[in-house]
Amino acid sequence: MDSPDPVIASYDVYLTDSEISRYVLQYLDRLPDNPFDDRHGQKPTAFRLKPNTGLVEVDVPINTRVNYDVNKGLKYGDAMKKSRSAQNGGAFGMAGGFNTGATAAAGNKVKMENGKDVEMGGMGNGDSASLLRVQTLGGRIKIPEEGDPVYMLAAFRGNNLHLSPVSAVVQVHPQLHHVDALDEIPKGKGKSRKEDDAGGENEARTIDVKIKSAEDNEPNLGGNLDLLKQMQDEKWGSFEWVDAETEESWQVYESYMMHQDLESLPQLESAINSEDYLDKMSAPRIDPAHPEMTGWAMKQNRMKQGGRRSASRSSTEED
Repeated sequence: MDSPDPVIASYDVYLTDSEISRYVLQYLDRLPDNPFDDRHGQKPTAFRLKPNTGLVEVDVPINTRVNYDVNKGLKYGDAMKKSRSAQNGGAFGMAGGFNTGATAAAGNKVKMENGKDVEMGGMGNGDSASLLRVQTLGGRIKIPEEGDPVYMLAAFRGNNLHLSPVSAVVQVHPQLHHVDALDEIPKGKGKSRKEDDAGGENEARTIDVKIKSAEDNEPNLGGNLDLLKQMQDEKWGSFEWVDAETEESWQVYESYMMHQDLESLPQLESAINSEDYLDKMSAPRIDPAHPEMTGWAMKQNRMKQGGRRSASRSSTEED
């Protein structure tokens, strides 16, 4: 008789090194058939990570030929440039990058959708303008808690299935560093014209942070301010982005997603038996004869009854 649920394939399962960091980035506003890669003309230019506070940023190029406002691109690009100058090559502000040090690419011309070139002159200070050509996507790594699901990356090689634990799933969203940079530009109030023309440094401003805890209605300023300071103090770690279709990427894939020496791997042993596994995965079982007994009590009673039946059989055989 044919089984209604036949086994069509079987695989040997191997677990790879869990000490390697593997992050899965989710682009919530990006269709899966249009990824950020070299083939689609939007290979990320930089990847930054603050491992202690869990901040992640990815720089992706902007297509300036389609649906791009050059005037706003010049305004925001120039704001980014001035903000970097005011901070000696550092921050775009508290909410705008936490000392990213990222730069907007500069150029003399930008090619528009109609094929025409737009000249990029100075912005009034005698300096060449900077066009905003990069968009920053950012997110934060959520610290895993007990009970959270454990995600795995699967790779097949023949009849072998290699599972690699995921360090974190990070949802990245567009960041508004260019808006923060524009807000940082000194307005020149209370300064002499000479100081304004010289491009004086930003004046100190008091930041009022109001964050409410999710558990109560009282502001939890102490912990949030400490976390904010940690985010600002920690330095970004910069990494080179390797496109998925390159030979180097495939070499890394082979090295970190699959075991190379399968013969030397130890055999995994289950810490629970089949019955315990079913108890953990299923709803509590109820004995119709003893409805008050569920779960552990029902199991103990069943084991007790099994012992009595074994003793009864032994007594019958002796007779």
